[in-house]
Amino acid sequence: MMDRYNVGIALNVLLVVLEVIALIQYWNANGSLNFIYYTIDSNIFVLIASVLYLITRKNVPKAVQLVKYSSALSVLITFLIVVFVLYPMSNFDFEFLFLKDSAFLLHVVCPVMATVSFLFFEKSSLDNSFKNNLRSLYFTIVYAIVLISLNILKVVSGPYPFLKVYEQPVFMTVLWLAGILAFAFILSRILMKLNEITRY
Repeated sequence: MMDRYNVGIALNVLLVVLEVIALIQYWNANGSLNFIYYTIDSNIFVLIASVLYLITRKNVPKAVQLVKYSSALSVLITFLIVVFVLYPMSNFDFEFLFLKDSAFLLHVVCPVMATVSFLFFEKSSLDNSFKNNLRSLYFTIVYAIVLISLNILKVVSGPYPFLKVYEQPVFMTVLWLAGILAFAFILSRILMKLNEITRY
């Protein structure tokens, strides 16, 4: 029977394989990788984080631990936003959001696997501090800044309804972003707390 460390290695290898498959599926279905989608960016982030973890597996530096923490948080946000925000907004179109093309891997399998791996099978020495919680949000904050800027400049529209600044009052955009970032911060605290409890 494999110990937790080796299960973590196996999960990260599987994550790399599944992320590559999912991104190829997405590419084949859409002709390219559309980086305006948080889903695509967060799953690529997990792919990179898993590769770094595997490279440094025998002595994972804190920088890589932080990348793993942040990437797990980002795909967990993807999963929860899809389930609790986009799913109702799409009139509960289950097939489109959870089954079509790469959706099952990008929206469900990889996020859940990355979260489980981080919580139960990866060694970490990070503390649940405000500083680390904030650092885990950098990826999401940068994404929000870039996409809001592109929407204001009319380079892109959306891609999510709450980013469409010209289709809703300014205060609604601010409320959406503040709400999502506050939720992400709370989720970050919970994720790291659970990681601390389950450490080995």
